[in-house]
Amino acid sequence: MTETAELHVSRDHAALAAIAAEWLGRFEPAAAGGDFDALSDLFVADCWWRDLLCINPDFTTARGMAQIRAKYGTRLATAGFHSVALAPDPPIAVGDGKLTVFITFLTAVARGRGVLRLVEEDGQWRAWTLLTMMDALIGHEEKRTSIHDAAKETYGRAPGTWPEIRARESAFTDSEPAVVVVGAGHAGLNIAARLSHLGVSTLVVEGTPRVGDVWRNRYSNLLLHDPQWYGQMPYLPYPDNWPVFASKEMIADWLEAYAWIMQLNVWTDTRVEHADFDDAVGRWTVRVTREGQARELHPRHAVFAIGAFGGNPEIPQIPGVDAFGGLAVHSSAYDGGGDIAGSRIVVVGTGASGHDVAQDACERGAEVTMVQRGPTYVVSGGYGIPAIHEALYSENGPPIDQADLLSLSFPWHLYLELQPPITRKLAEIDKELLDGLGEVGFELSEGINGSGLLGLGIGRGGGFYIDKGCSRLIADRRIALKHGEVARFTPGGVVYSDGTEAPADTVVFATGFANMRESVRPFVGDAVADRLTTVWGFDEQGEINGLFRPTGHPRLWYMAGGFQQSRWGSKLLALQIKAAEEGIAGFE
Repeated sequence: MTETAELHVSRDHAALAAIAAEWLGRFEPAAAGGDFDALSDLFVADCWWRDLLCINPDFTTARGMAQIRAKYGTRLATAGFHSVALAPDPPIAVGDGKLTVFITFLTAVARGRGVLRLVEEDGQWRAWTLLTMMDALIGHEEKRTSIHDAAKETYGRAPGTWPEIRARESAFTDSEPAVVVVGAGHAGLNIAARLSHLGVSTLVVEGTPRVGDVWRNRYSNLLLHDPQWYGQMPYLPYPDNWPVFASKEMIADWLEAYAWIMQLNVWTDTRVEHADFDDAVGRWTVRVTREGQARELHPRHAVFAIGAFGGNPEIPQIPGVDAFGGLAVHSSAYDGGGDIAGSRIVVVGTGASGHDVAQDACERGAEVTMVQRGPTYVVSGGYGIPAIHEALYSENGPPIDQADLLSLSFPWHLYLELQPPITRKLAEIDKELLDGLGEVGFELSEGINGSGLLGLGIGRGGGFYIDKGCSRLIADRRIALKHGEVARFTPGGVVYSDGTEAPADTVVFATGFANMRESVRPFVGDAVADRLTTVWGFDEQGEINGLFRPTGHPRLWYMAGGFQQSRWGSKLLALQIKAAEEGIAGFE
């Protein structure tokens, strides 16, 4: 999302601060009293109020005063908004006739932060968008070390060395974790770190031998598609001289280091066999096998962090595969190993993974054909990504927590409405790249309603590619392009849906994953899984289905998404779990 104009800091700070303060002074009593008549005079007709956990124990977006009344209703008055004020540090910004300010506030149970955008209408400043987001639970704030802790800490209080003490803690021999997180990728580690800061006992279980193996074991040219500022993890930023797009090896080792630095409890080489929930006592029974030994855990919460788009790869059922003499594999299992020079590789799918695999194989000397099944949105990594991210997520951007707050302050449906002109500008920046693709018949998309990259990322979880060099290989015809589908296999190759036949040694299906709900099903069984929401896509109000919010089953949570989503989502999810642990009304 581009916010360049909005982040222009006005020189007339005092006057604009007075405008915002006057609005907030009128908003506070109206919100505290649930006075929607008074609130209606403070908002423009086509307004947006996005609330994350402050009013409802969920994510809520309301458009227009009728929806604000309907969705916040009596809960607004009981939320207890007070001490609403301008935030002391972030700048007041103006652009496109809008005044943007950061705000802070308190509710009956929480400290909150938000973003307010005001526009002048008939001589009065009214709200166009308002974000209210829970930032901390009063009395249960994140733990931070103070110099005065020196009076509390003494050496020799517990027997053994520090590694011995940590080994006993992480083994949970004499205790039960309050939360079991399944999966030690970035999403699982993010939520574990957040919960650790809130004092919630948490165990992460991971099936691979080492933290980071889910990255470490992929194809050789895999890079993070997010720039390093967008892809930071909470509490521990990357070094400022890291590459813009970190390699898979760097990310894998970072995850392993992160788990150690944050002193997270992680069991590797651990397989979850099954998880049952006892409604009577509100606990899970999670059966695992760790290094060949069976163990039963009884957490109150189970968090599934088993991959951004679920753990079950989707491979089309194609006739003749059993007779195929080569290798047919999903992209998630393709490691690019061995000498593939001269081999014939067919890559089905033109999303990010499909491009990465095709480029890896081509650059290692293989003869590569990409099968395009539908249009794909393409943006350049070298020019398009800086245009998208520089204002918020770059060395020139604001602090990450402020950048995330600004990003969250645009409801998704509003974002989709505003994005098409930006998508068109990005296409102008990438004109040479896109024209080259068009000349060889590559079908291009502008995304959902012209919203480009992020709309597809959230709405579909695919259908896009951030170019790292593969587009030029396609445009130069070093990677062949085929439209349609693989209709059937032959012993020596494939037959496409147009009837043409081609030899192949390897067919890689970059065809996505099953919905995360279906990936959870084998762990929890049909009775639980049938109660769960699906993951990804938008609900009717424009919030992402399932992620970081109630799932339809008590104390079962989804934790997924890219690095930026996982960063802010892990905080909101951790707050809900902490609120439930403390018995705070509405979150039990």
